[in-house]
Amino acid sequence: MTNYARFKANGEISYGVVEGDAITKISGSPFQSYDSTNESYSLSDVKLLSPTNPRKVVAIGLNYKSHLGGKPGPAAPEPFLKASTSVIGNGDEIVIPKAAIEEKVKIQPEAELAVVIGKECKGANQGNALDYVFAYTCGNDVSARDWQQNDLQWTRAKSSDTFAPIGPWMTTDLDPTNLQVICRVNGDEKQNQNTSDLLHPLVKIIEYVSAVITLNQGDVIMTGTPGTPGDIFPGDTVEVEVSGIGTLTNPVIAQN
Repeated sequence: MTNYARFKANGEISYGVVEGDAITKISGSPFQSYDSTNESYSLSDVKLLSPTNPRKVVAIGLNYKSHLGGKPGPAAPEPFLKASTSVIGNGDEIVIPKAAIEEKVKIQPEAELAVVIGKECKGANQGNALDYVFAYTCGNDVSARDWQQNDLQWTRAKSSDTFAPIGPWMTTDLDPTNLQVICRVNGDEKQNQNTSDLLHPLVKIIEYVSAVITLNQGDVIMTGTPGTPGDIFPGDTVEVEVSGIGTLTNPVIAQN
């Protein structure tokens, strides 16, 4: 198991390996072969970025039994896309759009296990799906509920700028069927569920999505959210924790 972070130090963006409170720069990208360097930093001295810079984020709706509210679940995974411009990293601000503030739109976080694709994936099956997974990270599918219910498409609701926090780093060699996913708002627990509760497991998601969409190296799949998240407002702090990975933390502000 290795924690890979993407970070900025001394004006330069690099990848590194996180061990404890330190990060050691590597010579290139963790998606290819690399060498370790002798450059090491304290995590407190660097700016953590989204651990991957995805061309697309594929999110799965209504994929936890506890999120269905007693309604029957979809017979197949329900994918939708989040714009790459919605992606932010650990510590970055979730910015509630001015229009959402003016319309008093309900904004909610969604704690999720996020999956980072390691190589081009097209036509995978459930038997080889995990061969295409490089690592796992924490994801937050921030959602504007009124827009989600009333717009013809979910674009504004799910893809507003900053609505896809990912991080703090990506962790290899985990079992995606047995990870605890937790959300806290201002320290109060709002969601807590194991990925064993997923209606459609990761291997089925990859098979279903890659049948029609090519997943590229560095792309992210958000696997769904459990329970009923609480609302968030400017001034709040949202934490998404996934066991074996760490905690993704983002403050919430209003757009000026």
